[in-house]
Amino acid sequence: MQYQNKSLGKAFDIINVLCKEPKTATELSRELDLNQTTVHRFLVTLTEIGIIEKLPNNKIRMSYKFIDMGKMAENHYDLVGDSRPFLEALAKETGESVLISTFQNYSVSYLSKVESSQTVRIVLGPGDRAPSYTVASGKLFLAHLDEPLLQKYLSKTKLEKKTDNTLVVKETLLEELATIKAQGFAIDHEEYLLGLKGMAAPIYDSTGKVVAALSVAGVALRLDEAKTKITINQLLHYAQKISSTLGWNAEVLN
Repeated sequence: MQYQNKSLGKAFDIINVLCKEPKTATELSRELDLNQTTVHRFLVTLTEIGIIEKLPNNKIRMSYKFIDMGKMAENHYDLVGDSRPFLEALAKETGESVLISTFQNYSVSYLSKVESSQTVRIVLGPGDRAPSYTVASGKLFLAHLDEPLLQKYLSKTKLEKKTDNTLVVKETLLEELATIKAQGFAIDHEEYLLGLKGMAAPIYDSTGKVVAALSVAGVALRLDEAKTKITINQLLHYAQKISSTLGWNAEVLN
C-alpha cells in the first residue's frame, strides 16, 4: 500500500509555482484550485520556516534561504560520475565512442569518454578541446547561446577550414545553428577531422539551461544514414536520462 502526504504535496505545488514567478495568495488559489484559507495556512508555515517572503506589492516569492538550499543540494551532483553508467550503456548500444562535454570560453571541453568497442576509434578524449563550429557538441552549445553572446563569438572567431566540410561562411553556420536548436540535436559531417562523424544532444539542469552535451562519435563509414537515425534516437534518450539526474523536468519547464 502506498501512502501520500497530501499536505506536503500541496506545499510542493505552491513552491513549484512560486519558483517560476512571484504570485499573490489570490493568484495561487486560482492557479492551484485551492481555497484561499488553505493557501493562507500553507503560506504562513512556509514563511515561518523562511523559504518564502512577501513583497510590498503583496506578491510572494522564494527567499534567499531557499536559493541557498538549492545551491547546497546542487553540490551533491557529480556530472561526470552520475552520467558514467549512461555513457557506458549508450556506448554498448551504439558500438561507438560516447563523450560528455561542457562549454568553456566558447570552446568544447571533453570531460569523460567511453571508448568504442570497434578496432578503429576516434582520437578525441578528456582534456581535449576543439573549435566549437567544427564539432557536433560545439555547434549544439553555440545554437543555445543568447544572441549577443553568439554574435560576440562570431565577431572574434575566424572560421577556418579544418576539412572541406567545415562551415566557414557565417550565414551558413547561422542557418545550421537555427536548425540544430529547432530539432534538438546536432551532427557534424567530418567537419573537424576527415573520417570522423559525430552527433550531440543537450543535457539540461533543473532550470532548463544547457549545461553539457552528450555525444556519439565514430568512423563516418560506419555511420550511414540508417545508423545515424537510430543512433540519434538512442542519444536523445540517454541525454534525457542524464538531464533527469540533474533535476530537469520537461513537463514542469514547459
